Amino acid sequence: MLNTAIQDATNVGHEEKRAAERLYKLIEHHAEIVHHERLQEENLQTHVHIIFSLSNAGSLKVALSQVGNREKSRVLAFNECFSTGPIRDLSTAEGQQRRLIWLMEHDRDYYSSYTSNLEHQIERMIETLKTIPESKTVVIWCADNAHDQTGLRFASYLLRERKRPVHVVNVTQILKESSLQQNKGETPVYQSRIEREIYIEIVKTYGDGIPLDSDLRRRYESEWLELAGQDHVLRFWEEDRVIGCEEDRMDALILQSVAELQEQHHSGDLVKAGDVLDRIFEISRQFVSYSYIVHRIWFLVSEGVLMFKGLPGFPHQFSIGLPKA
Repeated sequence: MLNTAIQDATNVGHEEKRAAERLYKLIEHHAEIVHHERLQEENLQTHVHIIFSLSNAGSLKVALSQVGNREKSRVLAFNECFSTGPIRDLSTAEGQQRRLIWLMEHDRDYYSSYTSNLEHQIERMIETLKTIPESKTVVIWCADNAHDQTGLRFASYLLRERKRPVHVVNVTQILKESSLQQNKGETPVYQSRIEREIYIEIVKTYGDGIPLDSDLRRRYESEWLELAGQDHVLRFWEEDRVIGCEEDRMDALILQSVAELQEQHHSGDLVKAGDVLDRIFEISRQFVSYSYIVHRIWFLVSEGVLMFKGLPGFPHQFSIGLPKA
């Protein structure tokens, strides 16, 4: 509308020109109001929270509202799964382009998600993190999984010029070390598995984060440079560190999960791909994107190691099984 108004204000007749000028001024006035309101919001904000998925960002915003800290908090979210896809030289335009092309080739839903969430794209987030004022308290939220831990190291690298401490909330470690207990008795390796009331209590008690000492910050930065120098497209969290894996690392687990689920059904029946995905996450306790596992399933189908029926959809629209001997 703004571009049309500017064009009409210079290229049309008198009446149309006056209408276009009024529209232009109205849009300009509205933009000034929005900008002023945003500045007021930023002045009230004392904390900037960094998190590594849009769904987790939504949960964090709700929890911050529940404990009365929403107005003073800004939540920045990466819309990525850092445990899958190339991350070589990700802080550069070339590295971002390489990752984008790979994800568009291996995840048919990635492009729509990428284009609908522009402010959460890597390029935009890099610039945003670099411009966080020193007066704000930076808190990075993570759990013990390759996705979050890779993101933690990437964010630490991007914030390397920051003079004030960077704070971290590791929800897995908090649950291990505190009196907070999950009803299911297990310590989640990703934030979405934490029960709502417990998550709100974590936000209330640990929302300011724990400051990273300088040695640990430097270590995270160094580990990021090491990861960003590799060509792996899959990463696991093992023995308290992120490791790069071969692309077929999960294939054996996929086949094992299919075989075990088939044993629970009638002989020869195929099983829902969605059930296989759930079982893989349960057994592996790794955080890998659904689309990556589906990509590997289709590779195994193409190799004749798995068979399928139904639509090649994602994730519940087709069934898979081991070929009959």
